[in-house]
Amino acid sequence: MFFSRLSLSLYTMNSTLKIALFQCDVIWEQPQANRDRLSQKIDSFLHGEGAGTELIALPEFFTTGFSMNPEIAENAEDGETLKWMKDIAVRHHTAVAGSIPVRDGKAVYNRHYFIFPDGHTEHYDKKHLFRMSQENEIFTAGSRQVTVEYLGWKIALNTCYDLRFPAWSRNTANTGAGENAEFGYDLMLNVASWPHPRITAAQTLVRARAIENLCYYAFTNRTGDSPTDHYSGKSMVVDFKGNDMFIPSEDESFKTAVLDRDVLDRFRTRFPVWMDADGFELK
Repeated sequence: MFFSRLSLSLYTMNSTLKIALFQCDVIWEQPQANRDRLSQKIDSFLHGEGAGTELIALPEFFTTGFSMNPEIAENAEDGETLKWMKDIAVRHHTAVAGSIPVRDGKAVYNRHYFIFPDGHTEHYDKKHLFRMSQENEIFTAGSRQVTVEYLGWKIALNTCYDLRFPAWSRNTANTGAGENAEFGYDLMLNVASWPHPRITAAQTLVRARAIENLCYYAFTNRTGDSPTDHYSGKSMVVDFKGNDMFIPSEDESFKTAVLDRDVLDRFRTRFPVWMDADGFELK
């Protein structure tokens, strides 16, 4: 649970949430060049068509590309990209999310940071490491599910390959019934470096995760090329019925959506399939 250090007016419950996914190209293993480029793009967006955005989501490894080089991992406590994310969040009064490689003690993690507008930080370490790229040999897997609370919205954090594993993503902390029902999360936020040859699988899984968990699902994917893969973006925000909230595309661009909590709550009340879900234990 996040307790704001700012005035209560900033973090009171919003019935809507305006989010922007930036599906961007990434310069291979050049964090400073990527930060400089992103700063310009984000500043321009937020001072123009993106005014009023409350959450910006960047892709997985947005400063390096999906590199398995542990030497590029930043310090978990005071790395340059973490400082940069905090600066963006505070200057623009918006939350910022995205994953980078970090070194924490002796371990290296694929760490998904969520930065609040006051600079407060939460993080999720990727649980499912992509063995086909030897990610599991370089990085340490996370062990905890993470949900943050922001503007009254419960947002679960997820990273790329996690999308394939429904039990890990299951919205299980649900209680009550009808108008008194409480859910573990309202939005699942997945930041990804998902290559083009498998993008149809990602799109299918995004819709499935949203439908089965009665939630909004945001999937932020990169564009461009790495030394080994081509990325076609196709970022998505889908609603709790699996409907696209914008048309996925392959160009580098900001994709925006406004989520509506009242519409979500009404559907959960009218169609409470979660009450018949099977219980299980994660191991």
